[in-house]
Amino acid sequence: MYNTELPTRAELPSSRQLIRSTLIAAVTAGALLTTAVMPAEYGIDPTGVGDALGLKRMGEIKTSLASEAAKETPSSPAPVSVAAVAVAPAAATQVNVDVAASKASTGEPAGKTDEVSITLKPGQAAEVKLDMNKGSKVAYRWVVRGGSVNFDTHGDPINPPAGF
Repeated sequence: MYNTELPTRAELPSSRQLIRSTLIAAVTAGALLTTAVMPAEYGIDPTGVGDALGLKRMGEIKTSLASEAAKETPSSPAPVSVAAVAVAPAAATQVNVDVAASKASTGEPAGKTDEVSITLKPGQAAEVKLDMNKGSKVAYRWVVRGGSVNFDTHGDPINPPAGF
């Protein structure tokens, strides 16, 4: 009935060996949790290894995006023109972001230019929304002074379907 022979009692690990293996696995899991998982997933780095590997910044971005998404609701009103909203807490030094948006859409003269200047502090975020008619086009340019900025460009429909 069996394809292999059952091991003898002498071939099986002892209770002491099983406990030792379990403790080694638990210590290894704890080390991986504190040096890789916590920095990469939550931006928490108690050892400093995650910062050295670049994992802490990834976790900070992930938690920032998650808190932004939690603040947005599907029944929120449509965005108006060009607006900037700060959503994260401020820190010590400043980063300047200049956003120049040039809209060419129906009902507006071609080449109309709007410029928005936003001053961000480290760890702070802002959202710039542009309300456009279907088929409209926009040309934009980001200028960053004194640092670097991560950005995401996407479109959202007005009155999106449930679960969008």
